[in-house]
Amino acid sequence: AVVSTQSTGYGDLLLALSGHPGSIFVRDSGGEFHISEDTPCLAPHEAALLNRILKIAKYYYNILGFTNVHRNTIKIRRTKDPPNAGQYTAALCVGLEKGLKGYRDTIMTLDALVRENPEVPLSLLQFHLDKFQNIFPVLANIIDEIRTNEHMKGCKILELLHEQSACGIPFVKDLMSELLQSCHSVFYQQLSAWVLHGQVKDFFGEFFIRDVPSTDVDGTPYENEGGLYAKYDINTDMVPSYINPRVIQVIHFIGSSVHIFGAKKHSTNPLQKDDEDYFVDLLEGLQRKDKFCTIEFERVIEIMRGKVAQHLYSLMMNEGKLLETLELFKDFFLLGRGELFLAFIDSADNMMKHSFGKKSSDSDINRLFLKSYTQLGFSNEDHVEKFRLKFVSGMTKPKSPEKLPSKWNDLTLAYDVQWPLHVLFTNDVMCEYNKIFMGLLKLSRCQIALQTAWSVCTRSGYKFDADLLNLRSNVAYLIDQLQYYLHVDVLETNYTVLLKEIKETKDFEAIKKAHNKFLGEIQAWSFLSEESDSSMSSVSQLIDSVIVLGFQTASKFNETAESEFKEVPSVKKLEILYEQAVLIMVALLESSAARQHNSLMNQLLLRVDYNGFFSTKRHQKKERLRQAGLQGGTIKQSTF
Repeated sequence: AVVSTQSTGYGDLLLALSGHPGSIFVRDSGGEFHISEDTPCLAPHEAALLNRILKIAKYYYNILGFTNVHRNTIKIRRTKDPPNAGQYTAALCVGLEKGLKGYRDTIMTLDALVRENPEVPLSLLQFHLDKFQNIFPVLANIIDEIRTNEHMKGCKILELLHEQSACGIPFVKDLMSELLQSCHSVFYQQLSAWVLHGQVKDFFGEFFIRDVPSTDVDGTPYENEGGLYAKYDINTDMVPSYINPRVIQVIHFIGSSVHIFGAKKHSTNPLQKDDEDYFVDLLEGLQRKDKFCTIEFERVIEIMRGKVAQHLYSLMMNEGKLLETLELFKDFFLLGRGELFLAFIDSADNMMKHSFGKKSSDSDINRLFLKSYTQLGFSNEDHVEKFRLKFVSGMTKPKSPEKLPSKWNDLTLAYDVQWPLHVLFTNDVMCEYNKIFMGLLKLSRCQIALQTAWSVCTRSGYKFDADLLNLRSNVAYLIDQLQYYLHVDVLETNYTVLLKEIKETKDFEAIKKAHNKFLGEIQAWSFLSEESDSSMSSVSQLIDSVIVLGFQTASKFNETAESEFKEVPSVKKLEILYEQAVLIMVALLESSAARQHNSLMNQLLLRVDYNGFFSTKRHQKKERLRQAGLQGGTIKQSTF
């Protein structure tokens, strides 16, 4: 069709396509642009073609309205800003403006064309505008998603653009790449602030790293001369899918480490200016690329991680004195100074049997702890002053219903974690150390109670029942073997491995991995925690039963003293319970050792049953039950 300017108004058409409706080309209440019904001299096919072209006007009008609202977003949120306001939305608008420039240039070209030749065919206009029939609907979908979803902001916009870029139409794919590049400029600004300075410059909650205040186990924040420590975590909702989650973890590590470098004002920053300049060059090189290259991005992040990990290792070893701190943890949390805790348990036992207020109990128990330390002749009081005993109710629950609540079950050990070690000894790690401490302390108290019972027996002159003496000897043997297994086979062995791995590396992440493995091995093979591996939870329960039997047996030697139990079974009943517990434990250890081929499992079995006494007794008992079953006409199954 050839339509003259006088008959249809090419000028009005181009104005409408620029977002300005008039009398011929109008915009209805639904936002649609179409030709007015009063327009004369138009064939039906001409009107249909014009209305098809005018669909572009609707998209352009909406895109223009969106950019006008969001392109002037500043860096601090204001109350008048829309819900999706932010730097990524503003950057998207900048990219849209650049993308719309091609459309505006096309309109200008068509305007010059119709001025030069008013009789141009309408199909020529359609030809020049046809690619925008593919581009504008995609842009409209992006804008509608942002407008209708108030959570669609920040790095989620990167994800949205990345999804839309998976398109087979070349010019649509190119435009999405340009929009991604525009939004990535904000991403690289935030990334640079994080990995170079350890700061989160994010007033709109758009970055995948966020600042969260760090609190201690009892809810109080860490305090030091550097102020409140900041804890940064990953906002998984803002993580783009095209960035590997492992890389996100590495980015989190780099920024957190750099933050630690600058957390102490009088500390020398190990991240030298040469390294910082090198990081800047790497990030600028990524930003200059036309397209986001995942492989290149991961390579750059890994280079930065390696350098930061080396700096953090140096900081931990030199200023944090990591090896000295680990030695202290071994002495106190892992009861390495056995003589100290022997003296402390002996002096604090009577105090623990009385009720007192929390404040007075904390101060009193720490006074006794310090007194025990000084009486043993330890010269360095700075070490013990870094630790503080605290009563925290609910840390453990009595497994035996006959057992009365005891203050010993609420006793925990706190350590004043100093910069920069707080990045390694986190709240969760300190909780793990406390669980180990409480289990070892309970076992030591049982051992001391049985030793005290023997002391009472030898000094009192009272002739105790032979069965009771034999039971005490048997339970004490098993407790002694457990103590030796824990402190030599588990704690000392794993501690030696930890020190070896620390000395062989220069990478902090390798230290953290080795330390986590150290704690995991102790938790798994000590069998003192309620959270032991589920496959060996039965062994943990049996060991706890033996410890309870130890306390009950010891209480038989001093029945006038206040007991931790509501009622203590008879000696005969205790003998039966002990034999059942030991034989079942040996059976479980034999089957698990054969199935898992674990050296520690075999070592515990060797400690408990080094001469095969219990295993022989178990097999004999099993054989007697089998013979009894045959005589009775049926074969009975036995736990043993």
